[in-house]
Amino acid sequence: MLEHRWDAFTIYVNAYYAVQEAYDSARRSWERPASGLKEFCQDANPFLWDQDGSAEPSLYESFCEEFGTQAEEDTCSAQTGRDVARTWLASLEGERYGTSLVTALDATADERAWEEACNAVAKQLASRRARIELSPQDEPAPAPEPSPKEPTQADIETVIALLAKGDEDFAAQLRARLESDD
Repeated sequence: MLEHRWDAFTIYVNAYYAVQEAYDSARRSWERPASGLKEFCQDANPFLWDQDGSAEPSLYESFCEEFGTQAEEDTCSAQTGRDVARTWLASLEGERYGTSLVTALDATADERAWEEACNAVAKQLASRRARIELSPQDEPAPAPEPSPKEPTQADIETVIALLAKGDEDFAAQLRARLESDD
């Protein structure tokens, strides 16, 4: 089976969603979310801008640095991506984001769920990129209205034949009227 490869932003968004799910799950259960999860979700939001990144640009930059050290190319396998995400989240744990980022990732995304989520995130991001690329300001200007062309003598004769329906006197009257209108 062909192994899928994921870019840095897909892995980043997947990690964000895993932590976001842990935060949302605690809130749905009327529990107090672990310290720092809310702040992380606000700072790491990848959908604030049209470009790949995060609400707090330094977070995405630090993720990309970690991605570059662990991924051999511009893309990686789902497992490598999960390892990158775990290492990166562990590096963020501390005073601002608490000590539960890696726990949140592990609780919501085992290896199988992580890979399935990568597929879904990749589709979502492709759709998002297509919408951004096709924004209204980028659409071409409408084509000018075509101006009607001057009818040919054959066009005129066809119309006269249709109107006259075989009545030669009526057809002659139409031709005479057309000549007098010129």
